[in-house]
Amino acid sequence: MSKIVAIIASPRKSGNCVSIVDKMAEVAKAAGNDVEVFSVNTLDYKGCQACMGCKKAGQGCIRKDGLTPVLEAIKACDGIILATPDYFGQPTGQYRTFEDRMYGFVGGDFSCCLKPGIKFVPIVTSGSGAGSEDIMNNIKRVMTGYFKMECIGEINYAEAVGKGPAKDNAEVMAKAEELAKKF
Repeated sequence: MSKIVAIIASPRKSGNCVSIVDKMAEVAKAAGNDVEVFSVNTLDYKGCQACMGCKKAGQGCIRKDGLTPVLEAIKACDGIILATPDYFGQPTGQYRTFEDRMYGFVGGDFSCCLKPGIKFVPIVTSGSGAGSEDIMNNIKRVMTGYFKMECIGEINYAEAVGKGPAKDNAEVMAKAEELAKKF
């Protein structure tokens, strides 16, 4: 059994990110995994304050706020699902603020403080898909480069390119199911 943390960085309570993550969580739970889903838009937190307390403490952000349970869950997880919409060729502000707080998992010598071998799946949803590939590549670069995670697949879903909502698209739901089984 694996412990999986899903991060939804969409400001919407429903939508493509939520539909894809919900499908993955459902399949992963059915396979016996422990899955915790966080919608960071609902939390009260700030970005990294550059206090450097994490470097003195040794592992993780020392700031205590709404993001603390998310960061604690990441410390103990075996897999992460990261979902963000594409807003003007960028991840949402919610995603960027969350990702900035992961700086606490980087040691003073830039070594990773997380356990090795964490698997992850990035999900980027968009209307047109115009900037989604760049977002996807950046998420993968950060997670593999700084945090030494293993990307086990990705979902890059552009609704307006004739595909409709993700929840109604059999192909993307099948891919979500396939990736959830890899954890």
